[in-house]
Amino acid sequence: MADTKEKTTPSVPLEEEQQEIMKLVTVFTLQGAALAYLFGRDPGTLPDDIVKELAPSIVVVCGFLISYEFCDVMSVGMAKGRAGILEQTYRDLPVKEDQEVYFRQRVLTNQLEQMPLFIVGTFLCALLVNGTIAGIMSLAWVVLRRMYASTYKRGGGMKLKQIGIAKFTIPCYFLCNTMVAAAGIQAIRGYLR
Repeated sequence: MADTKEKTTPSVPLEEEQQEIMKLVTVFTLQGAALAYLFGRDPGTLPDDIVKELAPSIVVVCGFLISYEFCDVMSVGMAKGRAGILEQTYRDLPVKEDQEVYFRQRVLTNQLEQMPLFIVGTFLCALLVNGTIAGIMSLAWVVLRRMYASTYKRGGGMKLKQIGIAKFTIPCYFLCNTMVAAAGIQAIRGYLR
């Protein structure tokens, strides 16, 4: 049986999708190379004071994890409580989830999806490239992610495209992937020296 719903978002052919991904990989690699060459320490060396070098990143990551727990994880539970979901059995759950619960669950899930890249990228960049730069970039990421969460949670009644979360998520992808690329390039430079 054919789907009678009209598609409003065109699908992207696989070849085009792969080309776009390769363009992004190139951009992240170039940005990472610029970061490693312009701000990185001598390849193959560690910071003289590792604690001092990692401290800005540790503070930022810890702050984000605490905000994630209180603002994202707990807010899903509170939204479920307001929607009466906690009083239901699995069988009794509605087919269509309450909008507030759905949006808060999406925020939580998306934060979790980005967390490994953010945490690993931050610490590798701080250790191998530059702790101050990694701290600044990770702080920018955290501010954008908190803005993303706040905007998404207030998106009730809007179409998903109208909520405007891409203006937060896209820069976050650039920040994290640039830190990861810079750390990878710096590791290669250290290995080859």
